[in-house]
Order: sequence, then structure tokens, then C-alpha cells
Amino acid sequence: GSGIMGFVMGGCAGGGLAYYSLMGSKKQQHTNTVSTRKSSSSHHYDQEAANIYRIALTGGPCGGKSSSLEAFSKELSARGYNVYRAPEIPTILINGGAEYPGIDGGEKLFEFETHLMNLQLASEDAFYGIAKSQNKPGVVVMDRGMLDIPAYLPEKLWKEILERNNLTENQLIDRYDMVLHLVSAANGAEQFYTTSNNQARKETVEEARALDETMIECWKNHPRHAVIDNSTDFAGKLSRATAAVVEMIESDI
Repeated sequence: GSGIMGFVMGGCAGGGLAYYSLMGSKKQQHTNTVSTRKSSSSHHYDQEAANIYRIALTGGPCGGKSSSLEAFSKELSARGYNVYRAPEIPTILINGGAEYPGIDGGEKLFEFETHLMNLQLASEDAFYGIAKSQNKPGVVVMDRGMLDIPAYLPEKLWKEILERNNLTENQLIDRYDMVLHLVSAANGAEQFYTTSNNQARKETVEEARALDETMIECWKNHPRHAVIDNSTDFAGKLSRATAAVVEMIESDI
């Protein structure tokens, strides 16, 4: 049915980060809920842009990010929002000939990740600035956010990158109004997990599941962290993701 084709055709279109070496997973229980806790600091860059929302779209390999983005973008457009899609930065770098140095890349890895981070910050700021200039409600969707980066790095190196760039995780978290995590098919829909349609995706089911759990752990401190699991068919998963996005925006109006 549509659920099968959804996972095979729609749910596994992404995976631009799969070239990274897999780091160990940090186990954490998660549910398909949206936290309603408010952050102690403003989620918005400034008060005049209170009608511009920023979403970090994330998740493990073969989770349905691309399909979900299409689904909730249509709903948001129908509700009168401009929708902006900031592209996945690691994919841009790799496709441009920048080779990932590997998990043991030392200073080369540090430079790669620092430039990746700087490009991502600039990309996010550019889309946000353009959205703000339109004088119309808008949603900026980042294809992966800043806290995806540490999922692929040794913790010591991540802390060093933050320190040498005068950044904190809280500062990065506050750049997003919501984190939408699409759980990998490798966790709960294993029969639909595939690497056949993405040359960059090399993870086994077990590796993909571990990576997915690590990403959830990396984002756990965001006050609006929606984890969309595989407890329904794929169409239901997309509907739950769209509902979570709409709920976030409507709760802030």
C-alpha cells in the first residue's frame, strides 16, 4: 500500500550526512510528543520578526525528511505562510569537492567542521533575513540544524570547536523555534529501511538506529523537540509531522 511505497520511495530520499563515520549512540527513551516548555530566552532573533518561525528538520537515515518537508510545506502555504528551505550544508560541501577528512582527521577535521558550521550559520541567517524582509508570515526550514553536527564528532572535538568559535550549545539551540525529528525507518519500520536509492548511505540497520538515537540525544535540550516515530504507516507519519508543525505555530499566535 501507500505505506510501503512511502518508506521505499519517499522516506529514504535524504541521507546527505551518511558519509560521516558513525559515532556511538547515546541511549534515550523518546516519545512522539511535542514539549510545550518555554525556553528561558527568546527563540526569535528580534522582536520585529515574531511572525517568522525557524524549524530544524532532522532525523536518522531513511526517516522521511524530504517527504515530510513537502507535506507540511503545502499545509503552511495553504495557511498563508511563505516557506523557505535552507539546503543541507554537508551535501553542498561534498558535492563541491570538499572531502570529509574522517573521524580521525585531527586538525583537518576541525577545519572542515568549523567551515561547515560557518557556512550553515550564514545560510540560516540569509534565509531568515530574506524571510523577515517580506513583511509576511514565514517559516524557514533548515535541512538539518547546528546540533546535528555533534552527532558525527567525538565529544571532545565538538567542545573544542564551540570554544574556539566562541559559541555555546544554548546559543545554537535558541536559533530554532522547533526541532522536528523524523525517526529512521531502521527503528520501528526495519522492513522499509534501504540504502539502494542513495549512494552516500552506507549504514546498516543497526548503525542507522544508533545514529538516530544519538541525534535525539544531541537535541534533547530544545524546549520544542518533536520526535515523529514509526508507530503508524508512512502517510500517518507525515500527518503527525505536519500536525506537530502546525501546533507549534498556532500555540505561538
